[in-house]
Amino acid sequence: MPKRLPRARTLKGEPKLAHYDSGGGAPGEPPIVLLHQSLARSEDWENIFPRLATRYRAIAYDARGHGKSGRAADYSLRAFADDTLRILREIAKEPSVLIGHSLGALAALVAAGDAPELVRGLVLEDPALGYPKPWIAAEYAPLREGIAAQDPAVLLKAVSKQRLPSPGPRGERTYGELRGFYAAERVVTYFRDVDPAFIDARAAGDEPAAVLISDAIAKVRAPVLVLAGEPRLGGAVDDPSEWRLKKLPDVTVKRFPGSGHLLHGFRPEQFIENIEPFLRKL
Repeated sequence: MPKRLPRARTLKGEPKLAHYDSGGGAPGEPPIVLLHQSLARSEDWENIFPRLATRYRAIAYDARGHGKSGRAADYSLRAFADDTLRILREIAKEPSVLIGHSLGALAALVAAGDAPELVRGLVLEDPALGYPKPWIAAEYAPLREGIAAQDPAVLLKAVSKQRLPSPGPRGERTYGELRGFYAAERVVTYFRDVDPAFIDARAAGDEPAAVLISDAIAKVRAPVLVLAGEPRLGGAVDDPSEWRLKKLPDVTVKRFPGSGHLLHGFRPEQFIENIEPFLRKL
């Protein structure tokens, strides 16, 4: 089983989208498209992608303004969902399963509502239904400055001090305290290629996204598996969010006890154990 992603390919357009495609897949099994969280890139799925690729055609792509994909003037949820539809229509080219984390989960949800004929199933990892609210700019200012400086030492220092979206397995609070998958020395490559304008856009908020999310919940017809962390540990799916998600016509919500927002990164085995039965039923 390969330990890394395949070679990146480029889907031309505005913006260009870097994607990684395992090819193959067992007969009759749908492609699986992986959508990463904010401030990440497809390598965030390196501990999941190879496992899926043993049975399915696995496709991951870098969101606009992230990784090897192009930068853009628009960083709204609408734009991210439109990119997902491009990947489905031009790369997957058949009904697929979307697995998205945080922002990626929302883009997957909206795309599935827009084009139900393209989606066989949805796995939403800790979807951030509060996405329309603006980020607190001061919390991301050092990181933004580190990215804009284009100085590896400056960026590594900023990343090391950046607070995690939820505590690590041993209570770590910053990337600098972590070792392994989310260690600062590794994820600095995530942040290095983020467009600073994306951080600016998140600090401004995205009010129209609230309507998009509500409309998508009303329109999605595919089976949905929601994997959620504990809100007290930084998980995004609080009780009101779970209540909203349970309006989906065919939805299962599973909690990861003792986990926050970063489920597949910290608990890949548990993540795979939860999604495999769901995938086999599609």
